[in-house]
Amino acid sequence: MNDFPNSVSATHMASPSCRMQLYYGPTSHFSLMQHIYQDLISNPTSRPEPSGGVEEAGAGLDLFSFRRIFFGTPDFHESNKSLGTGDLSMMFLPYDLAKLFLSRFLSSLYHLMPHRPKIYYEQCLDRIYKSSPTNHLDALTQALVLLPMATAALGTEHFAWGDVLFERVKASLTAFDDVIYANYQNEQGRPNSAFLHLGSASRKALSAGLHKDVPHDVDQTPENIEERRVTFWSLYIYETWFCFHAGRPSSISLKDVAIEYAQDPFIRSLVQLCKTITRSFDEIYGQRHESLLHMWKIARSIAAELRAQEGQLQQTMGFGLDDRIQAGSLGVRQIVFITLYNHTLLLTFRPFLIFRGRWQRERNIILNQSSTNVTNRPRETPSWLNEACNHATTAAQKTLHHLCEASRINDLVLELRYHGYFFGSSVFTLIYELLHDPSVAPVYLPWVYASLQTLSTMRAGDPIASTIAAIQTVLRNINPSYEWLPLLATTGDNMAPPRGTAIQQGPTPDPRHRSLLNNPIIPQNTSVGMRPDMPTSPWNLPQVNKPENPETGGSVGSGEDLLDFTQSDMGWDFDFSTMDLEAFFSIYQSNDAPVI
Repeated sequence: MNDFPNSVSATHMASPSCRMQLYYGPTSHFSLMQHIYQDLISNPTSRPEPSGGVEEAGAGLDLFSFRRIFFGTPDFHESNKSLGTGDLSMMFLPYDLAKLFLSRFLSSLYHLMPHRPKIYYEQCLDRIYKSSPTNHLDALTQALVLLPMATAALGTEHFAWGDVLFERVKASLTAFDDVIYANYQNEQGRPNSAFLHLGSASRKALSAGLHKDVPHDVDQTPENIEERRVTFWSLYIYETWFCFHAGRPSSISLKDVAIEYAQDPFIRSLVQLCKTITRSFDEIYGQRHESLLHMWKIARSIAAELRAQEGQLQQTMGFGLDDRIQAGSLGVRQIVFITLYNHTLLLTFRPFLIFRGRWQRERNIILNQSSTNVTNRPRETPSWLNEACNHATTAAQKTLHHLCEASRINDLVLELRYHGYFFGSSVFTLIYELLHDPSVAPVYLPWVYASLQTLSTMRAGDPIASTIAAIQTVLRNINPSYEWLPLLATTGDNMAPPRGTAIQQGPTPDPRHRSLLNNPIIPQNTSVGMRPDMPTSPWNLPQVNKPENPETGGSVGSGEDLLDFTQSDMGWDFDFSTMDLEAFFSIYQSNDAPVI
Protein backbone atom coordinates (compact mmCIF):
# COMPACT_ATOMS: atom_id res chain seq x y z
CA MET A 1 0.00 0.00 0.00
CA ASN A 2 3.03 2.29 0.24
CA ASP A 3 2.84 2.58 -3.55
CA PHE A 4 -0.23 4.79 -3.26
CA PRO A 5 0.91 8.18 -1.90
CA ASN A 6 -1.71 10.90 -2.14
CA SER A 7 -1.41 13.28 0.79
CA VAL A 8 2.07 14.78 0.66
CA SER A 9 4.40 16.26 3.24
CA ALA A 10 7.81 17.86 2.90
CA THR A 11 10.33 19.65 5.09
CA HIS A 12 12.28 22.79 4.28
CA MET A 13 15.15 24.40 6.19
CA ALA A 14 14.45 28.09 5.71
CA SER A 15 17.47 28.85 7.91
CA PRO A 16 19.64 26.94 10.43
CA SER A 17 17.12 27.88 13.13
CA CYS A 18 13.91 27.58 11.08
CA ARG A 19 12.61 24.17 10.00
CA MET A 20 9.30 24.24 8.14
CA GLN A 21 7.09 21.21 7.50
CA LEU A 22 3.97 21.50 5.33
CA TYR A 23 1.19 19.11 4.37
CA TYR A 24 -1.12 19.17 1.35
CA GLY A 25 -4.04 16.76 1.07
CA PRO A 26 -5.26 14.34 -1.61
CA THR A 27 -7.01 16.98 -3.76
CA SER A 28 -3.88 19.13 -4.06
CA HIS A 29 -1.82 19.71 -7.18
CA PHE A 30 1.27 18.52 -5.29
CA SER A 31 -0.40 15.18 -4.62
CA LEU A 32 -0.76 14.45 -8.33
CA MET A 33 2.83 15.55 -8.97
CA GLN A 34 4.00 13.09 -6.32
CA HIS A 35 2.18 10.28 -8.10
CA ILE A 36 4.00 11.19 -11.30
CA TYR A 37 7.32 11.43 -9.49
CA GLN A 38 6.89 7.93 -8.09
CA ASP A 39 6.28 6.65 -11.62
CA LEU A 40 9.35 8.42 -12.99
CA ILE A 41 11.91 7.10 -10.51
CA SER A 42 13.36 3.61 -10.68
CA ASN A 43 11.27 0.66 -9.57
CA PRO A 44 9.27 2.06 -6.61
CA THR A 45 8.38 -1.43 -5.37
CA SER A 46 12.01 -1.82 -4.31
CA ARG A 47 11.92 1.23 -2.03
CA PRO A 48 12.27 0.54 1.69
CA GLU A 49 9.20 1.13 3.81
CA PRO A 50 9.09 4.78 4.96
CA SER A 51 10.57 5.28 8.40
CA GLY A 52 7.84 5.99 10.91
CA GLY A 53 5.17 5.61 8.22
CA VAL A 54 5.92 9.03 6.64
CA GLU A 55 7.38 9.52 3.20
CA GLU A 56 9.23 12.77 2.50
CA ALA A 57 8.12 14.32 -0.81
CA GLY A 58 11.07 16.70 -1.06
CA ALA A 59 12.91 14.69 -3.72
CA GLY A 60 9.98 15.07 -6.12
CA LEU A 61 9.77 18.79 -5.42
CA ASP A 62 13.47 19.12 -6.20
CA LEU A 63 13.16 17.16 -9.44
CA PHE A 64 10.31 19.42 -10.60
CA SER A 65 11.88 22.61 -9.18
CA PHE A 66 8.62 23.11 -7.30
CA ARG A 67 9.94 23.44 -3.75
CA ARG A 68 9.55 27.25 -3.75
CA ILE A 69 5.88 26.97 -4.72
CA PHE A 70 5.19 24.18 -2.21
CA PHE A 71 6.57 26.23 0.68
CA GLY A 72 5.65 29.63 -0.71
CA THR A 73 9.11 31.13 -0.27
CA PRO A 74 9.58 34.29 -2.33
CA ASP A 75 12.02 34.56 -5.21
CA PHE A 76 14.23 37.29 -3.86
CA HIS A 77 16.08 37.64 -7.15
CA GLU A 78 12.83 38.45 -8.91
CA SER A 79 11.26 40.59 -6.20
CA ASN A 80 14.35 42.78 -5.89
CA LYS A 81 14.47 43.66 -9.59
CA SER A 82 14.67 47.40 -10.05
CA LEU A 83 12.05 49.32 -11.95
CA GLY A 84 14.89 51.06 -13.71
CA THR A 85 13.46 54.48 -12.86
CA GLY A 86 15.31 55.50 -9.73
CA ASP A 87 15.14 55.04 -5.97
CA LEU A 88 11.84 53.35 -5.14
CA SER A 89 11.83 54.65 -1.60
CA MET A 90 11.78 58.24 -2.85
CA MET A 91 9.00 57.95 -5.40
CA PHE A 92 5.35 57.00 -5.67
CA LEU A 93 3.21 55.41 -8.33
CA PRO A 94 2.22 57.76 -11.20
CA TYR A 95 -1.48 58.53 -11.24
CA ASP A 96 -2.09 57.10 -14.73
CA LEU A 97 -0.47 53.81 -13.74
CA ALA A 98 -2.47 53.73 -10.51
CA LYS A 99 -5.70 54.13 -12.49
CA LEU A 100 -4.59 51.31 -14.82
CA PHE A 101 -3.96 48.91 -11.93
CA LEU A 102 -7.24 49.75 -10.22
CA SER A 103 -9.13 49.37 -13.49
CA ARG A 104 -7.52 45.95 -14.03
CA PHE A 105 -8.57 44.85 -10.56
CA LEU A 106 -12.14 46.12 -10.90
CA SER A 107 -12.48 44.28 -14.21
CA SER A 108 -11.14 40.95 -12.94
CA LEU A 109 -10.50 39.82 -9.36
CA TYR A 110 -12.99 42.32 -7.97
CA HIS A 111 -15.79 39.98 -9.05
CA LEU A 112 -14.62 37.44 -6.46
CA MET A 113 -14.71 40.01 -3.66
CA PRO A 114 -17.13 42.86 -4.50
CA HIS A 115 -17.24 44.10 -0.91
CA ARG A 116 -17.89 47.72 -1.90
CA PRO A 117 -19.24 49.30 -5.12
CA LYS A 118 -16.65 50.02 -7.81
CA ILE A 119 -17.25 53.75 -7.48
CA TYR A 120 -16.05 53.55 -3.88
CA TYR A 121 -12.56 52.35 -4.93
CA GLU A 122 -12.35 54.96 -7.69
CA GLN A 123 -13.27 57.77 -5.32
CA CYS A 124 -10.75 56.56 -2.74
CA LEU A 125 -8.00 56.53 -5.35
CA ASP A 126 -8.78 60.11 -6.29
CA ARG A 127 -8.66 61.13 -2.64
CA ILE A 128 -5.25 59.49 -2.23
CA TYR A 129 -3.82 61.63 -5.03
CA LYS A 130 -5.80 64.77 -4.21
CA SER A 131 -5.62 64.66 -0.45
CA SER A 132 -5.53 67.75 1.71
CA PRO A 133 -5.15 68.26 5.47
CA THR A 134 -8.93 68.28 5.75
CA ASN A 135 -9.66 65.54 3.23
CA HIS A 136 -7.41 62.52 3.43
CA LEU A 137 -7.88 58.80 3.85
CA ASP A 138 -6.88 56.85 6.92
CA ALA A 139 -4.20 54.18 6.56
CA LEU A 140 -6.65 51.26 6.58
CA THR A 141 -8.78 52.71 3.76
CA GLN A 142 -5.64 53.42 1.74
CA ALA A 143 -4.59 49.79 2.22
CA LEU A 144 -7.96 48.57 0.90
CA VAL A 145 -7.17 50.39 -2.34
CA LEU A 146 -3.41 49.85 -2.63
CA LEU A 147 -3.48 46.08 -2.05
CA PRO A 148 -5.89 45.38 -4.94
CA MET A 149 -3.74 47.60 -7.13
CA ALA A 150 -0.63 45.66 -6.07
CA THR A 151 -2.34 42.37 -6.95
CA ALA A 152 -3.46 43.65 -10.36
CA ALA A 153 0.07 44.88 -11.13
CA LEU A 154 1.54 41.36 -10.81
CA GLY A 155 0.27 40.17 -14.18
CA THR A 156 1.43 43.22 -16.13
CA GLU A 157 4.80 44.41 -17.40
CA HIS A 158 4.81 46.77 -14.41
CA PHE A 159 4.78 43.83 -11.99
CA ALA A 160 7.59 45.24 -9.82
CA TRP A 161 5.17 47.88 -8.58
CA GLY A 162 3.20 45.09 -6.92
CA ASP A 163 5.95 44.53 -4.34
CA VAL A 164 6.43 48.28 -3.90
CA LEU A 165 2.77 48.88 -3.07
CA PHE A 166 2.59 45.74 -0.95
CA GLU A 167 5.60 46.78 1.14
CA ARG A 168 4.18 50.28 1.59
CA VAL A 169 0.99 48.83 3.02
CA LYS A 170 2.90 46.48 5.33
CA ALA A 171 4.98 49.38 6.62
CA SER A 172 1.93 51.52 7.39
CA LEU A 173 -0.27 48.89 9.08
CA THR A 174 0.18 46.16 11.66
CA ALA A 175 -2.96 44.38 10.41
CA PHE A 176 -4.98 44.64 7.22
CA ASP A 177 -7.51 42.80 5.07
CA ASP A 178 -6.54 39.11 5.17
CA VAL A 179 -8.61 38.21 2.09
CA ILE A 180 -6.89 40.74 -0.16
CA TYR A 181 -3.55 39.78 1.35
CA ALA A 182 -4.30 36.12 0.62
CA ASN A 183 -5.24 36.98 -2.95
CA TYR A 184 -1.95 38.84 -3.43
CA GLN A 185 0.07 35.91 -2.08
CA ASN A 186 -1.91 33.49 -4.21
CA GLU A 187 -1.08 35.43 -7.36
CA GLN A 188 2.57 35.33 -6.29
CA GLY A 189 2.51 31.52 -6.08
CA ARG A 190 2.52 31.26 -2.27
CA PRO A 191 -0.36 28.88 -1.49
CA ASN A 192 0.54 28.25 2.14
CA SER A 193 0.51 31.95 2.99
CA ALA A 194 -2.81 32.36 1.16
CA PHE A 195 -4.27 29.45 3.13
CA LEU A 196 -3.15 30.87 6.47
CA HIS A 197 -4.55 34.33 5.78
CA LEU A 198 -7.85 32.96 4.51
CA GLY A 199 -8.08 31.00 7.75
CA SER A 200 -7.41 34.17 9.72
CA ALA A 201 -10.07 36.03 7.74
CA SER A 202 -12.56 33.22 8.37
CA ARG A 203 -11.93 33.34 12.12
CA LYS A 204 -12.40 37.11 12.13
CA ALA A 205 -15.64 36.83 10.18
CA LEU A 206 -17.01 34.21 12.57
CA SER A 207 -15.89 36.27 15.56
CA ALA A 208 -17.73 39.29 14.20
CA GLY A 209 -20.84 37.22 13.56
CA LEU A 210 -20.85 37.83 9.82
CA HIS A 211 -22.22 34.32 9.35
CA LYS A 212 -25.49 35.47 10.95
CA ASP A 213 -27.94 38.04 9.62
CA VAL A 214 -28.34 41.16 11.76
CA PRO A 215 -31.44 41.18 13.99
CA HIS A 216 -34.42 43.07 12.61
CA ASP A 217 -34.36 45.56 15.48
CA VAL A 218 -30.79 46.66 14.73
CA ASP A 219 -30.65 49.97 12.87
CA GLN A 220 -28.71 49.22 9.68
CA THR A 221 -29.14 50.51 6.16
CA PRO A 222 -29.92 48.07 3.32
CA GLU A 223 -26.51 48.94 1.86
CA ASN A 224 -24.72 47.92 5.05
CA ILE A 225 -26.68 44.66 5.27
CA GLU A 226 -25.85 43.79 1.67
CA GLU A 227 -22.19 44.65 2.20
CA ARG A 228 -22.17 42.31 5.18
CA ARG A 229 -23.65 39.49 3.10
CA VAL A 230 -21.34 40.04 0.14
CA THR A 231 -18.33 40.08 2.46
CA PHE A 232 -19.21 36.79 4.11
CA TRP A 233 -20.19 34.88 0.98
CA SER A 234 -17.12 36.11 -0.91
CA LEU A 235 -14.99 34.79 1.93
CA TYR A 236 -16.89 31.48 1.94
CA ILE A 237 -16.29 31.07 -1.80
CA TYR A 238 -12.58 31.82 -1.61
CA GLU A 239 -12.04 29.71 1.51
CA THR A 240 -13.94 26.73 0.09
CA TRP A 241 -12.33 26.39 -3.31
CA PHE A 242 -8.84 27.23 -2.08
CA CYS A 243 -8.98 24.60 0.69
CA PHE A 244 -10.29 22.12 -1.89
CA HIS A 245 -7.30 22.85 -4.11
CA ALA A 246 -4.86 22.59 -1.19
CA GLY A 247 -6.46 19.45 0.22
CA ARG A 248 -6.87 21.01 3.64
CA PRO A 249 -9.98 21.37 5.85
CA SER A 250 -12.00 24.56 5.53
CA SER A 251 -12.66 26.84 8.50
CA ILE A 252 -16.25 27.57 7.45
CA SER A 253 -19.07 25.03 7.66
CA LEU A 254 -22.46 25.88 6.21
CA LYS A 255 -24.22 24.14 9.08
CA ASP A 256 -23.14 27.13 11.20
CA VAL A 257 -24.32 29.75 8.69
CA ALA A 258 -27.63 31.59 8.91
CA ILE A 259 -27.39 34.55 6.58
CA GLU A 260 -29.21 35.41 3.36
CA TYR A 261 -27.39 35.14 0.06
CA ALA A 262 -25.92 38.24 -1.53
CA GLN A 263 -27.83 39.80 -4.41
CA ASP A 264 -24.85 39.65 -6.79
CA PRO A 265 -25.79 36.90 -9.32
CA PHE A 266 -22.17 35.85 -9.88
CA ILE A 267 -21.58 35.43 -6.15
CA ARG A 268 -24.80 33.41 -5.86
CA SER A 269 -23.69 31.12 -8.71
CA LEU A 270 -20.29 30.57 -7.10
CA VAL A 271 -21.89 29.81 -3.73
CA GLN A 272 -23.91 26.99 -5.31
CA LEU A 273 -20.77 25.68 -7.02
CA CYS A 274 -18.86 25.77 -3.73
CA LYS A 275 -21.59 23.76 -2.03
CA THR A 276 -20.93 21.03 -4.58
CA ILE A 277 -17.18 21.40 -4.04
CA THR A 278 -17.72 20.76 -0.34
CA ARG A 279 -19.81 17.72 -1.15
CA SER A 280 -17.09 16.30 -3.40
CA PHE A 281 -14.46 16.84 -0.72
CA ASP A 282 -16.62 15.25 1.98
CA GLU A 283 -18.21 12.36 0.09
CA ILE A 284 -15.41 11.37 -2.30
CA TYR A 285 -12.32 12.05 -0.18
CA GLY A 286 -13.70 12.12 3.35
CA GLN A 287 -15.90 9.02 3.57
CA ARG A 288 -15.31 5.30 3.81
CA HIS A 289 -16.44 3.47 0.70
CA GLU A 290 -17.57 -0.11 0.35
CA SER A 291 -15.88 -0.30 -3.05
CA LEU A 292 -14.78 1.78 -6.00
CA LEU A 293 -18.11 1.12 -7.70
CA HIS A 294 -19.85 2.66 -4.70
CA MET A 295 -17.59 5.69 -5.01
CA TRP A 296 -18.33 5.88 -8.75
CA LYS A 297 -22.05 6.13 -8.04
CA ILE A 298 -21.41 9.03 -5.66
CA ALA A 299 -19.22 10.74 -8.26
CA ARG A 300 -22.02 10.40 -10.85
CA SER A 301 -24.43 12.05 -8.43
CA ILE A 302 -22.01 14.95 -7.85
CA ALA A 303 -21.56 15.39 -11.61
CA ALA A 304 -25.34 15.48 -12.05
CA GLU A 305 -25.59 18.16 -9.36
CA LEU A 306 -22.97 20.22 -11.18
CA ARG A 307 -24.71 19.84 -14.52
CA ALA A 308 -27.98 21.06 -13.01
CA GLN A 309 -26.30 24.39 -12.23
CA GLU A 310 -25.67 25.20 -15.89
CA GLY A 311 -29.25 26.29 -16.57
CA GLN A 312 -29.17 28.69 -13.64
CA LEU A 313 -25.83 30.05 -14.84
CA GLN A 314 -27.26 30.75 -18.29
CA GLN A 315 -30.22 32.52 -16.77
CA THR A 316 -28.30 34.70 -14.30
CA MET A 317 -25.03 35.38 -16.15
CA GLY A 318 -26.01 35.07 -19.80
CA PHE A 319 -23.47 32.41 -20.72
CA GLY A 320 -23.26 28.63 -20.58
CA LEU A 321 -20.39 26.27 -19.98
CA ASP A 322 -19.71 25.69 -23.68
CA ASP A 323 -20.62 29.14 -25.03
CA ARG A 324 -18.29 31.33 -27.05
CA ILE A 325 -15.52 32.91 -24.98
CA GLN A 326 -16.44 36.44 -23.94
CA ALA A 327 -14.15 39.47 -23.82
CA GLY A 328 -13.58 41.97 -21.04
CA SER A 329 -14.98 41.75 -17.54
CA LEU A 330 -17.71 39.27 -18.47
CA GLY A 331 -15.06 37.00 -19.95
CA VAL A 332 -13.20 36.98 -16.63
CA ARG A 333 -16.31 35.88 -14.75
CA GLN A 334 -16.96 33.27 -17.41
CA ILE A 335 -13.48 31.75 -17.16
CA VAL A 336 -13.50 31.85 -13.33
CA PHE A 337 -16.71 29.83 -13.19
CA ILE A 338 -15.73 27.42 -15.98
CA THR A 339 -12.30 26.63 -14.53
CA LEU A 340 -13.71 26.05 -11.04
CA TYR A 341 -16.54 23.94 -12.48
CA ASN A 342 -14.30 21.71 -14.60
CA HIS A 343 -11.66 21.46 -11.90
CA THR A 344 -14.30 20.23 -9.47
CA LEU A 345 -15.23 17.53 -11.98
CA LEU A 346 -11.56 16.69 -12.45
CA LEU A 347 -10.89 16.27 -8.73
CA THR A 348 -14.12 14.30 -8.25
CA PHE A 349 -13.03 11.71 -10.83
CA ARG A 350 -9.24 11.88 -10.41
CA PRO A 351 -9.06 9.10 -7.77
CA PHE A 352 -10.35 6.65 -10.39
CA LEU A 353 -7.61 7.72 -12.79
CA ILE A 354 -4.93 7.24 -10.14
CA PHE A 355 -6.36 3.89 -9.09
CA ARG A 356 -6.49 2.60 -12.66
CA GLY A 357 -2.92 3.63 -13.36
CA ARG A 358 -1.56 2.03 -10.21
CA TRP A 359 -3.74 -1.07 -10.55
CA GLN A 360 -2.61 -1.62 -14.14
CA ARG A 361 0.99 -1.16 -13.05
CA GLU A 362 0.67 -3.71 -10.24
CA ARG A 363 -1.27 -6.09 -12.52
CA ASN A 364 1.51 -6.02 -15.11
CA ILE A 365 4.08 -6.83 -12.43
CA ILE A 366 2.03 -9.72 -11.07
CA LEU A 367 1.24 -11.15 -14.51
CA ASN A 368 4.96 -11.19 -15.26
CA GLN A 369 5.54 -13.33 -12.17
CA SER A 370 4.46 -16.76 -13.36
CA SER A 371 4.64 -18.23 -9.87
CA THR A 372 1.88 -15.93 -8.61
CA ASN A 373 -1.69 -17.16 -8.65
CA VAL A 374 -3.79 -14.38 -10.15
CA THR A 375 -6.83 -16.37 -11.20
CA ASN A 376 -9.08 -14.57 -8.75
CA ARG A 377 -8.07 -11.08 -9.84
CA PRO A 378 -9.70 -9.03 -12.62
CA ARG A 379 -7.59 -8.68 -15.76
CA GLU A 380 -9.78 -6.40 -17.86
CA THR A 381 -10.62 -2.86 -16.85
CA PRO A 382 -14.39 -2.59 -16.31
CA SER A 383 -16.21 -0.14 -18.58
CA TRP A 384 -17.46 2.01 -15.70
CA LEU A 385 -13.89 2.57 -14.46
CA ASN A 386 -12.79 3.61 -17.95
CA GLU A 387 -15.78 5.92 -18.14
CA ALA A 388 -14.91 7.50 -14.80
CA CYS A 389 -11.33 8.09 -15.98
CA ASN A 390 -12.62 9.59 -19.24
CA HIS A 391 -14.58 12.16 -17.26
CA ALA A 392 -11.40 13.23 -15.48
CA THR A 393 -9.39 13.62 -18.69
CA THR A 394 -12.29 15.38 -20.45
CA ALA A 395 -12.54 17.89 -17.61
CA ALA A 396 -8.79 18.50 -17.95
CA GLN A 397 -9.09 19.07 -21.72
CA LYS A 398 -12.06 21.43 -21.29
CA THR A 399 -10.14 23.44 -18.71
CA LEU A 400 -7.16 23.80 -21.05
CA HIS A 401 -9.38 24.61 -24.03
CA HIS A 402 -11.17 27.46 -22.26
CA LEU A 403 -8.03 28.84 -20.64
CA CYS A 404 -6.06 28.86 -23.91
CA GLU A 405 -8.90 30.47 -25.85
CA ALA A 406 -9.68 33.05 -23.16
CA SER A 407 -6.01 33.94 -22.70
CA ARG A 408 -5.64 34.45 -26.44
CA ILE A 409 -8.48 36.99 -26.76
CA ASN A 410 -8.68 38.54 -23.29
CA ASP A 411 -5.65 40.19 -21.64
CA LEU A 412 -7.54 40.35 -18.35
CA VAL A 413 -7.57 36.54 -18.29
CA LEU A 414 -3.95 36.26 -19.43
CA GLU A 415 -2.82 38.44 -16.52
CA LEU A 416 -4.36 36.23 -13.79
CA ARG A 417 -1.39 34.22 -12.59
CA TYR A 418 -3.34 31.71 -10.53
CA HIS A 419 -4.42 30.22 -13.84
CA GLY A 420 -1.00 28.59 -13.85
CA TYR A 421 -2.42 26.26 -11.18
CA PHE A 422 -5.29 25.14 -13.41
CA PHE A 423 -2.93 24.69 -16.35
CA GLY A 424 -0.53 22.61 -14.29
CA SER A 425 -3.16 20.43 -12.67
CA SER A 426 -4.89 19.67 -15.98
CA VAL A 427 -1.66 19.07 -17.89
CA PHE A 428 -0.29 16.72 -15.23
CA THR A 429 -3.57 14.80 -15.31
CA LEU A 430 -3.05 14.13 -19.01
CA ILE A 431 0.62 13.35 -18.43
CA TYR A 432 -0.33 10.81 -15.77
CA GLU A 433 -2.43 9.02 -18.38
CA LEU A 434 0.41 9.25 -20.85
CA LEU A 435 2.77 7.61 -18.35
CA HIS A 436 0.60 4.51 -18.12
CA ASP A 437 -0.52 4.39 -21.75
CA PRO A 438 2.06 5.85 -24.20
CA SER A 439 -0.35 5.22 -27.10
CA VAL A 440 -2.37 8.31 -26.09
CA ALA A 441 0.56 10.64 -26.82
CA PRO A 442 -0.87 11.87 -30.17
CA VAL A 443 -4.10 12.79 -28.36
CA TYR A 444 -2.74 14.48 -25.23
CA LEU A 445 0.60 16.01 -26.26
CA PRO A 446 -1.06 18.72 -28.42
CA TRP A 447 -2.96 19.85 -25.31
CA VAL A 448 0.28 19.95 -23.33
CA TYR A 449 2.00 22.02 -26.00
CA ALA A 450 -0.92 24.43 -26.37
CA SER A 451 -0.83 24.98 -22.63
CA LEU A 452 2.91 25.59 -22.58
CA GLN A 453 2.55 28.04 -25.45
CA THR A 454 -0.11 29.98 -23.55
CA LEU A 455 1.91 29.94 -20.33
CA SER A 456 4.92 31.26 -22.24
CA THR A 457 2.93 34.33 -23.29
CA MET A 458 2.21 35.26 -19.68
CA ARG A 459 4.48 37.55 -17.70
CA ALA A 460 7.62 35.58 -16.82
CA GLY A 461 8.37 34.60 -13.22
CA ASP A 462 6.68 32.42 -10.63
CA PRO A 463 4.36 30.64 -10.36
CA ILE A 464 4.31 30.47 -14.18
CA ALA A 465 8.03 29.78 -14.67
CA SER A 466 7.99 26.89 -12.19
CA THR A 467 4.95 25.35 -13.86
CA ILE A 468 6.64 25.46 -17.28
CA ALA A 469 9.86 23.99 -15.86
CA ALA A 470 8.04 21.15 -14.08
CA ILE A 471 6.08 20.17 -17.20
CA GLN A 472 9.23 20.26 -19.34
CA THR A 473 11.11 18.12 -16.81
CA VAL A 474 8.44 15.41 -16.87
CA LEU A 475 8.18 15.43 -20.67
CA ARG A 476 11.94 15.07 -20.96
CA ASN A 477 11.99 12.17 -18.51
CA ILE A 478 9.20 10.31 -20.27
CA ASN A 479 10.72 10.67 -23.73
CA PRO A 480 13.30 13.28 -24.81
CA SER A 481 11.39 13.81 -28.05
CA TYR A 482 8.33 14.98 -26.07
CA GLU A 483 10.01 18.15 -24.84
CA TRP A 484 8.31 21.33 -26.02
CA LEU A 485 10.25 23.84 -28.11
CA PRO A 486 8.86 27.40 -27.96
CA LEU A 487 7.72 28.99 -31.15
CA LEU A 488 9.83 31.97 -32.17
CA ALA A 489 8.23 35.25 -33.09
CA THR A 490 9.75 37.40 -35.84
CA THR A 491 11.00 40.81 -34.66
CA GLY A 492 12.53 42.63 -37.62
CA ASP A 493 15.43 40.56 -38.85
CA ASN A 494 15.76 38.74 -35.55
CA MET A 495 13.93 35.80 -34.08
CA ALA A 496 12.75 36.03 -30.47
CA PRO A 497 10.48 34.02 -28.17
CA PRO A 498 6.92 35.30 -27.62
CA ARG A 499 6.20 37.98 -25.02
CA GLY A 500 7.23 36.97 -21.52
CA THR A 501 8.78 33.67 -22.60
CA ALA A 502 11.38 32.22 -20.29
CA ILE A 503 12.68 29.11 -22.04
CA GLN A 504 12.92 26.50 -19.31
CA GLN A 505 15.63 23.92 -19.66
CA GLY A 506 14.86 22.45 -16.25
CA PRO A 507 17.29 21.40 -13.53
CA THR A 508 20.27 19.16 -14.06
CA PRO A 509 19.00 15.60 -13.60
CA ASP A 510 19.74 14.15 -10.18
CA PRO A 511 21.65 10.84 -10.53
CA ARG A 512 19.15 9.36 -8.06
CA HIS A 513 16.39 9.80 -10.63
CA ARG A 514 16.48 7.27 -13.42
CA SER A 515 14.77 8.16 -16.65
CA LEU A 516 11.45 6.53 -17.36
CA LEU A 517 13.05 5.03 -20.46
CA ASN A 518 15.13 2.84 -18.16
CA ASN A 519 12.21 1.85 -15.95
CA PRO A 520 10.96 -1.61 -16.92
CA ILE A 521 7.82 -1.30 -14.79
CA ILE A 522 6.10 1.22 -17.07
CA PRO A 523 5.27 -0.02 -20.57
CA GLN A 524 7.16 1.77 -23.31
CA ASN A 525 6.35 2.56 -26.90
CA THR A 526 9.47 4.12 -28.32
CA SER A 527 7.84 4.58 -31.70
CA VAL A 528 5.49 7.21 -30.25
CA GLY A 529 7.29 10.52 -30.22
CA MET A 530 7.21 13.96 -31.79
CA ARG A 531 5.77 13.31 -35.24
CA PRO A 532 6.21 15.90 -38.03
CA ASP A 533 2.42 16.38 -38.21
CA MET A 534 2.08 17.03 -34.45
CA PRO A 535 2.41 20.81 -33.88
CA THR A 536 4.22 21.80 -30.71
CA SER A 537 2.09 24.89 -30.08
CA PRO A 538 -1.32 24.62 -31.77
CA TRP A 539 -3.39 27.76 -31.42
CA ASN A 540 -6.03 25.81 -33.33
CA LEU A 541 -6.83 23.66 -30.34
CA PRO A 542 -7.54 19.93 -30.69
CA GLN A 543 -11.02 18.58 -30.20
CA VAL A 544 -12.20 17.67 -26.72
CA ASN A 545 -13.14 14.01 -26.42
CA LYS A 546 -16.55 14.10 -24.75
CA PRO A 547 -17.76 10.99 -22.93
CA GLU A 548 -21.36 10.39 -22.01
CA ASN A 549 -22.72 12.49 -19.16
CA PRO A 550 -22.03 10.40 -16.04
CA GLU A 551 -25.57 10.94 -14.79
CA THR A 552 -27.02 9.47 -18.02
CA GLY A 553 -24.24 7.07 -19.07
CA GLY A 554 -25.34 3.55 -19.80
CA SER A 555 -22.46 1.62 -18.28
CA VAL A 556 -23.78 1.63 -14.76
CA GLY A 557 -27.06 -0.17 -15.33
CA SER A 558 -28.50 -1.80 -12.26
CA GLY A 559 -25.08 -2.31 -10.73
CA GLU A 560 -25.74 -5.98 -10.06
CA ASP A 561 -23.75 -7.45 -12.95
CA LEU A 562 -20.81 -5.07 -12.94
CA LEU A 563 -17.25 -5.96 -12.08
CA ASP A 564 -16.36 -4.13 -8.89
CA PHE A 565 -13.13 -3.59 -6.99
CA THR A 566 -13.75 -5.05 -3.57
CA GLN A 567 -11.32 -6.98 -1.43
CA SER A 568 -12.58 -10.31 -2.80
CA ASP A 569 -12.35 -9.14 -6.43
CA MET A 570 -8.77 -7.99 -5.99
CA GLY A 571 -7.57 -10.85 -3.81
CA TRP A 572 -6.75 -8.42 -1.01
CA ASP A 573 -6.69 -9.54 2.61
CA PHE A 574 -8.26 -6.39 4.07
CA ASP A 575 -11.76 -4.94 4.20
CA PHE A 576 -12.13 -2.05 1.72
CA SER A 577 -15.23 -0.76 3.52
CA THR A 578 -13.23 -0.02 6.68
CA MET A 579 -10.85 2.30 4.84
CA ASP A 580 -11.40 5.90 3.83
CA LEU A 581 -9.99 7.07 0.52
CA GLU A 582 -7.30 9.30 1.98
CA ALA A 583 -6.00 6.45 4.11
CA PHE A 584 -5.98 4.18 1.06
CA PHE A 585 -3.77 6.56 -0.92
CA SER A 586 -1.95 8.27 1.93
CA ILE A 587 1.78 8.33 2.56
CA TYR A 588 0.95 8.13 6.27
CA GLN A 589 0.79 4.37 6.67
CA SER A 590 0.32 2.48 9.89
CA ASN A 591 2.78 -0.24 10.84
CA ASP A 592 0.26 -2.97 10.08
CA ALA A 593 -0.86 -1.50 6.74
CA PRO A 594 -1.65 -4.28 4.26
CA VAL A 595 0.57 -4.67 1.21
CA ILE A 596 -0.63 -5.68 -2.23
